[in-house]
Amino acid sequence: MTSRIVTVTLNPAIDVTYRVKALRVGETVRVPEVRSRAGGKGVNVAAVVTALGEDSLVLALTTTAAPDEFSEGLRELGLAHRLVPALSSVRRTIAVVADDGSTTMLQENGFPADERAEAEITAALRSELEAGAGAVVISGSVPVGLDPEVPARLARLCAEFHVPVIADVSGAALRAAASSGAVLMPNADELAELVGDGAVDDLVAGGAAAVVATAGPDGAIAVTATGSWHARPAEVVVGNPTGAGDAAAAALALHLARAGHAVDWPAALADVVATSAAAVLCPVAGEIDLGARTRWIPVTTVEETR
Repeated sequence: MTSRIVTVTLNPAIDVTYRVKALRVGETVRVPEVRSRAGGKGVNVAAVVTALGEDSLVLALTTTAAPDEFSEGLRELGLAHRLVPALSSVRRTIAVVADDGSTTMLQENGFPADERAEAEITAALRSELEAGAGAVVISGSVPVGLDPEVPARLARLCAEFHVPVIADVSGAALRAAASSGAVLMPNADELAELVGDGAVDDLVAGGAAAVVATAGPDGAIAVTATGSWHARPAEVVVGNPTGAGDAAAAALALHLARAGHAVDWPAALADVVATSAAAVLCPVAGEIDLGARTRWIPVTTVEETR
């Protein structure tokens, strides 16, 4: 069984990180350190998978224009990729990280996808599934021009190949994915919006393979048909939380790829929380502190809640 992780990014980005002494609104702020790289949630997931020593493939939309800064950025990161030109340009996101650990995010919505985007990204994913994938992670926002149900349709395609899939999406895309057979991976706010007056168990009964919800310093919960658990981090860490959820998705995807339907959920959840915290220590999304992750996994507490 292959453990290759395929990530799907429908709304890619060029991620720019500014390190500043302090962010003062209304004033001129000097930026002594700037880092720029290909980004988007799926790219961050693939980068963490690679850092953990496993194979990944970035499947993403990109610009129809030349030069393609996003494609070049993926090459610079050393990430295997397959791109579908369908956007007039690739958006930029700005993370302003101050010395006190606070992070301010500026995120462009992105550019509309053309009418061929869904058919071409679906065909590309089918080809990669036929070539062999251990798990698929569909993450991030859906650009204008694509139906919010596209992630759900891609998740159902994965189910046809019996490949586990994580849906780390939000809003209408998350609601559509809830019945697709995917493992849903919202944050706490997204989960509260999705559940409303109901219960998380209702999502599993309604067609989600499982729900793994991240909650920052409070850790994460996992709810499945066989049980539920709450994992809490070994330490409270301060840093850049931008890529923490993506690191968590990478860790979970590897457990799904290795175990299929026989996931050791307490072990997987401990890994999710430790890997997420290890990402907070790093200034750029898509990077993790491998030493911290190794230390924290065995001391992350996991409590069974049902």
